[in-house]
Amino acid sequence: MSVNSRLKKIEGGMTYREWALLWLKTSQEKSSYSESWKFAEFQPWAAENEEAGMIYYLTNMVNIAVLLTTEQLRAQTTWGSLLSLSMFNVQPGLRPLEPRPIEEFVERWRDALCRLFTEVVALQQAVDLISDQYFDGYDVLFSDAKEKLRDSFETAKLLILGYNCFAEENNQAQIDIEIAASQLGSKVEQRLNEWVMVSRSKVLAAAGDLFEARDQVLAFLTLDESGSKM
Repeated sequence: MSVNSRLKKIEGGMTYREWALLWLKTSQEKSSYSESWKFAEFQPWAAENEEAGMIYYLTNMVNIAVLLTTEQLRAQTTWGSLLSLSMFNVQPGLRPLEPRPIEEFVERWRDALCRLFTEVVALQQAVDLISDQYFDGYDVLFSDAKEKLRDSFETAKLLILGYNCFAEENNQAQIDIEIAASQLGSKVEQRLNEWVMVSRSKVLAAAGDLFEARDQVLAFLTLDESGSKM
């Protein structure tokens, strides 16, 4: 039974919001987000009601953002893993280095891992907030996006653990995961602004309110520009 067929059977007794949430749950049960395009059907209700439209567009925005971001983070974790292996395999007697270059190198390594970790944490927190505020606490992520986000978090923690072992043996500053997770700055807010404002723009455009849709995009770009200057 198609998603639309299932929805039509109970259409009469449901609000647009309930309809949209049922669509999400049914779609998640059917496939991963990466495969969902194979079964995707036109959803006319997304253009008929603003709240339902927000759920529809936010679902797509958030899942695409998670899949793209975790793929970018995967490239960063690759160099992090190679760097960790190279540092642990160095034999001090064979490859002596000056103290200052070592300290500078380790500081850059530590800063890069902190940035990586905060990006993952901020992404997860933004997903949690969107789920709470727009989806009644129901997880907006499809199975593949959820798995990639979880894997990115675990990989980042392992890289930090490896760095901390090296730092302890070489009297360098370690990374406190709890402190790093609390230093997200405006990363979460920027994610939320992007997802909400761009999704609202799409809802307005679908309803024919093109100028209002344009204003939403301009408002987001203004916020994004001001945030990047902070």
